[in-house]
Parts: sequence; C-alpha cells; structure tokens
Amino acid sequence: MTEPDYQIDSVSPDVKPKERSEFRALRVTLAIVSVAFVVGSLVRDREALLSALSFSGKNILIIFALLILYFISYAYRFVVLIDKHCRCRIDLLTWIRMLVVVRFMNNLVPQMGSIYRGITLKRDYGVPYTDFISANVFFIWTDTLFNFLLAIILVVAVGAHLELFGMPVEQFILLAFIAVLIAPFLASKVLTYAPQSSKLLKKLAHVNQQLLEGLKDPKYMLGTTAIALVSFGLMGWVFKLLLLAVDVDVPISTLAVFYALYRLTFHVNITPGNIGVRELAYGLLCSEAQIGMAKGLLISTELRILSVLVLLIVGMAVSSKEILSTWRTYRKAGRAGLERKVASESAAE
Repeated sequence: MTEPDYQIDSVSPDVKPKERSEFRALRVTLAIVSVAFVVGSLVRDREALLSALSFSGKNILIIFALLILYFISYAYRFVVLIDKHCRCRIDLLTWIRMLVVVRFMNNLVPQMGSIYRGITLKRDYGVPYTDFISANVFFIWTDTLFNFLLAIILVVAVGAHLELFGMPVEQFILLAFIAVLIAPFLASKVLTYAPQSSKLLKKLAHVNQQLLEGLKDPKYMLGTTAIALVSFGLMGWVFKLLLLAVDVDVPISTLAVFYALYRLTFHVNITPGNIGVRELAYGLLCSEAQIGMAKGLLISTELRILSVLVLLIVGMAVSSKEILSTWRTYRKAGRAGLERKVASESAAE
C-alpha cells in the first residue's frame, strides 16, 4: 500500500516513443489479463468470497489504524533518509503530503510519482537529482536486505514449511539475499574499470559510493532498522487479521515471508501499481503454503482496497486541494515530459 514508491522501471528516458507506447500497451494488457484472472478465480470460489463478508467492523477499524500508522512510519523513514543522504531536513507532515501524491501517481502512471518527488525535492529544497537517486537506491537496497534477512531468521527459528520454485523458502530467500547484498560491491569493482570520461558512469559511481557510505554510520543504521521493525510489526499484524478472517492462522515466519513479498512488489514495478501481479504473487504463495490460491488472491485484494481507502483518508486529512492540484499539474505534463525535464536538469548538475 502506502509506500514505497521509487519503483524500478526498465524504460529509460531515451526510449523511442513507439517503443514506449508498445511497452505501455504490454503493461496495460498484462494488468487486464491479471485482474481478469483474479476476479474469475474469486467468483468461482464462493467460499472465499463469503468469508470476506464475515469480516467484523472492529477488525476493519483495527486494520485502518494499523495501515495509517504504517504509512506514518514509512514517511518517517524518508525524513531520516533524506536528512542523512541529502543533508535536507523536511518535516514529517510535508513528507506525508508528498508520499500521498507519490502513491496515487505510481498507481496510475508507473514511476511518475518518483519523478514528481525528485522534481519537488530539487525545486523546493535544492536536492540534486543524483543525491535523491542515491537515497532511494539506498532505501530499496537496505529495505530488501532487512526484509529478506528477517524472513530467513524467523523461518529458520520457527519454521514455515514453504517451497518456492521447488526449493525450501529459506534457501530461496537466502540466495536472493546474497545476490542483493553483493550487487553494489560488484558494481563498485566494475565501475573502477569504466571510462572516466563518461558523465553517466561517474554519476552511477557516485550513487554506488553513497550507498556503501551509508553503511558506515552505525547509529543511522540502527535507527533505520528500528523503524523497519516497527513497520514489519504493523503490517504483520494486518496480514494476521486478514488471514484469520478466512480461518487461517500462520506462524510469524510465514508473516515475514508475506511482508518481504509485499515490500518487493513496491520496489519492482511490472504493471501500474502492480495491480493483478501482486494479487497473483500472493495467490501462488498461499497455494505453496497450503492456504489456497483463492484465499491468497482474496486477502491481497482486500489489502489493496483498504490501502487505497486509507490513502484517501490520509490525503483528505493533510490537504486534499493541494494534492489534487499537484496531480492535475503533473498529469497534464505527462510522464515523458517530466522525464525529459529531469534528464536535462540532471545533465546540468
């Protein structure tokens, strides 16, 4: 739901318009097919749908409260992150406003929210695009590592009896953890042999260096880890309540795997907002956990709906007029126009 936001997108600003249009059409088609499959599966499994109707009003209110607190904790992570990496102090309320717009934009137009955030930080606070990108890459890297490591520890300690792609889940996540962990160190070695005349490669080297520098501050790392633990606790509780509503109880280790997948679907964007894709991922995970694909599809769909409602509530609370005005302005400019603006200004830095 409410979060992150710097999404990885394989389309760069220099992609030709025809290629961009074809890729956008492919994404939309994939989203439609995925949503159709999810809806069809839920309609066929009436038992799962009926279980959703048994959701108590009390539990819905608790989930709303947990999701709001989760969104606030996520926003606070960015307060700390930007203060550390960009030497820019921005208050929590401003970040909440910004992230509401970011989430809505990324749900409707892939990556536009991330572009908007970079432009806003540059325009209002003088944050260079390279520093902004460095901070976001650091966030994605450490967030993914933390979630994978937490899942591995809890699965080993408690057990989850899950398999992914034919191997025990702890082995699969361990391999993913190692790959993510060594990626910036390998990149650092490769970039030392890169031509020094390339401005782009120099910026990539700067981003990679900033990423590794962040690890050298134990107080900062301890603080961000503590916030990440709070976020896991809040979202783990949400998953627990959603699963109990369909008469399923799972250990905390399985909740950790669910949370790691949840966060990953915000960092890697396939369809707008990963609509359909996230639901399918949870359906497959629940199928492997002997919970049932239909129930996995159901809880992920419920989580998406509740998250959007929470986003609307938070948006109206902090400044609905400002958010709508900002959305109209950036939507009119279009993603391609914004990308060209970022590319030209970034080249001048």
